[in-house]
Amino acid sequence: MIILAGHLKTSPDRVDELAETLRGLVAATLQEDGCLNYHFAVDSRQEGTVLVYERWRDEAALAAHLAQPAILGVLGDWADSIDTSGVRKFDADRERGFAD
Repeated sequence: MIILAGHLKTSPDRVDELAETLRGLVAATLQEDGCLNYHFAVDSRQEGTVLVYERWRDEAALAAHLAQPAILGVLGDWADSIDTSGVRKFDADRERGFAD
C-alpha cells in the first residue's frame, strides 16, 4: 500500500481556491481502481497549507491516477503556485488497527 500524507503550500490568499479545486477531484478519484482514501482539508489559511491524505493499493494504482487528464490539468494549472515538498510518500506493508 502507498500512503501520501502531508501539506501542500500555496499563498494564503489562494489556499481556499486550492482546497476547493482538490476537493473537486475527490468523488471521481474515489471510484478509481486502487484508490482507498483521497482527502484534502485546509490546515492553515494564514500559512496557506492544505492537508493531504491519500491511500493507494499500490504504486501502479497511484501512477494510473497521476496520469488522469483531470489530475494532469490541476497539477499543470497549479505548477507555479503550489509547493508539494511537504507531502511524503510511504510504503506501508503491514496495515493493522489502531489498538493492534
